[in-house]
Amino acid sequence: MSDLKLQHLEKIYDNNVQAVFDFNLDVHDGELIVLVGPSGCGKSTTLRMVAGLEDISNGRLIIDGRDVTQVPPKDRDIAMVFQNYALYGHMTIYENMAFSLMLRKENKNEIHQKVMAAAEILDLTSQLNKKPAQLSGGQRQRVAMGRAIVRTPKVFLFDEPLSNLDAKLRSSTRREILLLHKRLNATMLYVTHDQTEALTLADRIVCMSMGHVQQIGTPLELYDTPANLFVAGFIGLPPMNLFDVEIRNGQAVCEDFTIQLTEKERDLLAGYEGKIVTMGVRPENAVPGGDITVDVISNENLGQNTLVNGTVGKHKITCKFRDWCSYKYGDKVSVSFNKKHFFDKETTNAIRA
Repeated sequence: MSDLKLQHLEKIYDNNVQAVFDFNLDVHDGELIVLVGPSGCGKSTTLRMVAGLEDISNGRLIIDGRDVTQVPPKDRDIAMVFQNYALYGHMTIYENMAFSLMLRKENKNEIHQKVMAAAEILDLTSQLNKKPAQLSGGQRQRVAMGRAIVRTPKVFLFDEPLSNLDAKLRSSTRREILLLHKRLNATMLYVTHDQTEALTLADRIVCMSMGHVQQIGTPLELYDTPANLFVAGFIGLPPMNLFDVEIRNGQAVCEDFTIQLTEKERDLLAGYEGKIVTMGVRPENAVPGGDITVDVISNENLGQNTLVNGTVGKHKITCKFRDWCSYKYGDKVSVSFNKKHFFDKETTNAIRA
């Protein structure tokens, strides 16, 4: 496989609408990078520029040390898996997987070996004589992946490949993609709006918003140390609870509660005395016992965990408790925050030491 470099990539359409701004990323050999963000954030446009399906307005694209910015898609040695499978309905599964190799006029024996090897990896051997309409959505997506595998490309591109599958199939196919990555040691660029896919699949995540890269890092880095309010609110399910608080005499003062800051937090926020900052608390960091009273609205049992949705005064809050709980509407629960994040109110960037 190969490395991939995206250097100052930008996409500007003819009507002067800019979809991607100054995108920079080095994808290492064998790395699985996930581009995640809401619809319209520029992630699929970025992928399509790598694939050659969109022209690059500015910047350079380098694959395995070769500048392919102006190279036609067919000569970039990439393979793309689409969300709608893009299979030929009149062909068998075998023919679908072999088609690109036949266009290259490769040796029939080599084609057969490559198709059979990919079919075995993806558990499709028994389906090779069927037509796509005879397969389930998950099987058809595996065929699309098999069609990419047989080409042995330098880079695999995935454009929301699981979005057409139901929840159970998404989970199982996600595991298959992860296993496929490990078995092939393949360089992969994967686009999704689903943060669960991003957190479970990625070696590193690129979180995007409005055409801009917000943060690049490991799943744990984005979850534990979000760079700004957007990343904090987008990564994590349920999302982070956010409160505007005033820093005053070693306390975070909200209209509905006051909490004592730790010594480390006081040092971190020393320059914000008398100012309003945004405090973030992940649901699992709102733990039972403390001085903050939550008025329960709903109780969602999830097996080993319970989501308790409620309010603290005028503020909505979601708590994720480890135990099975049976709270009812109107109950009151006392909580404390065992970990907090702080963000500059004006810049929305995380406040760091």
